[in-house]
Amino acid sequence: MLNLRETIDRQVSLALKGLLSLEEAPLAVCSPSRPGFLDYTLSLPMKLARTRHRAPVVIAQELQPAVADMACAGFVEAVAPGYINIQLSDSFVADELTSMLGTAPAVLLQKEANGQKIQVEFVSANPTGPLHVGNGRGAALGSVLATLLETQGYDVDREYYVNDYGSKMKLFTASIAHYLFPMLGLEYPMPAEGYQGAYVPELAQAIHDRRGSELSSLLEEQRFAIIEEGGKTLVLASIRRALEEMGVSFDTWFSERYLIENGWNDRVLQQFRDRDVVYEKDNAVWLRSTDFGDDKDRVLVRHDGEPTYTLTDAAYHFNKFQRGYVKSIDVFGADHIGHIVPMQALMKSLGLPDDFLEIIIYQIVHFLRGGQRVVLSKQTGEIIELADLVREVGKDQTRVFFLLSSADSELEFDLEAAKENSLDNPAYYLKYTHARLCSVERQVRGIGAGVPSEATPADILFLKTPEDRELLKCLLKAQDEVDDAARTRQPHRVLYLAGELAKAVNTFYQKEKVIQEDAGLVRARMLLVLASQRLLQAYAHVLGVTLPESM
Repeated sequence: MLNLRETIDRQVSLALKGLLSLEEAPLAVCSPSRPGFLDYTLSLPMKLARTRHRAPVVIAQELQPAVADMACAGFVEAVAPGYINIQLSDSFVADELTSMLGTAPAVLLQKEANGQKIQVEFVSANPTGPLHVGNGRGAALGSVLATLLETQGYDVDREYYVNDYGSKMKLFTASIAHYLFPMLGLEYPMPAEGYQGAYVPELAQAIHDRRGSELSSLLEEQRFAIIEEGGKTLVLASIRRALEEMGVSFDTWFSERYLIENGWNDRVLQQFRDRDVVYEKDNAVWLRSTDFGDDKDRVLVRHDGEPTYTLTDAAYHFNKFQRGYVKSIDVFGADHIGHIVPMQALMKSLGLPDDFLEIIIYQIVHFLRGGQRVVLSKQTGEIIELADLVREVGKDQTRVFFLLSSADSELEFDLEAAKENSLDNPAYYLKYTHARLCSVERQVRGIGAGVPSEATPADILFLKTPEDRELLKCLLKAQDEVDDAARTRQPHRVLYLAGELAKAVNTFYQKEKVIQEDAGLVRARMLLVLASQRLLQAYAHVLGVTLPESM
């Protein structure tokens, strides 16, 4: 599909090339939101009035003939106080509908490959326990954002960073050992801040069942190595299952241990030294991060020689850059908001491009049941694991409800509403609408009426009613809106667009007849039905949800 704003901008630029100076560009068009307006509005005369010192409407009248000569223009008018309204030609609209009908939904919104690699890192919860429901929002946002960026022609890599090195893994291992050692006839105290979840003794039992006989004859250091690896493997398997049940997959599972054991911390520390951005104080190595916009200098290596998370974060992102990504987009929860400035300072201190790292922060989710907020705790027996949420409300409903608002606002997830088969449930509404479109297609085929595979300008002449035109507008502006959603990193906008299309489809269905005696009108409206069906499927592909053909 074409981005119509870009297409019209290019055609306007060519049409007005002889009438404008370089200083009077760029041009911009917008799609009017008020009913009764034409398809696109050019506000350029308002801008030119400031430098040409003439009334905007007069300038609009002078430019109107040239704009009217554009290939995409059907009718063009100059209106007060100084706009040029553009209605697309029937032939241009017909070509767009034909393109939609001839394109598979999965690639309907897809641009040509641009040869650039982007990495989206999301979820990345520590492998020390099952995913919490709070991780679900990041999973939905990251998953949809990655697919949304693919529509823009990027080669997107979805990455999960496995924090399998350091103090938390040691604490996790010791917590398992507390339950496992008695099975070997030994004792091991629970650490003061050890992991207390019911899953910990279950992990201990599973590791004992697999390696118990072997563990009995090993030294304690060897036992801990086996316990750590076994616990991590089991937890990562549960994390993968929970994400797969939600329809979330990753191209790369990147190990922090691999990063450190393969010398990336040392490599980046030397990079810092070569750039003369470190110094030593109190037997520790510090980064002059205040020189790059941070609020304080950061320790890279502690006095005992242990690397800090700052150094490992720098090494990880330097590794990303070395892997050829033009951009790394990190999707973090609200508790990471304080990391933005230090992380950007790290990228600058490494000499990476200013726009290499992009951080998206999503706010917390409040879960409701019966209108009351759910207290997420083991004691209450309420949902705490993401897998439990998906099993209760369903994959598609989970994904949709996590996308009900923008990432920068807090979200209320109503568990009961998510399970309802009601038109008030946005996930159900999309499924219902698609099933309705498929039903109309089956009915038309059932009466032997032709189902068109392409549109002609004559077909567009039949689409005159407000409902016809509103649905047509939803179809034609889809690529513009999806491109905007990708550019602004707002995956929730795709759900809004799908809902807007579904609303236009159902209003059209209630007000207008598809099956009737006028064969020309049947054909024209079937074009709307088929194009709507494909576009809704394209939105569903980006959202990662399934649409049934009947309900």
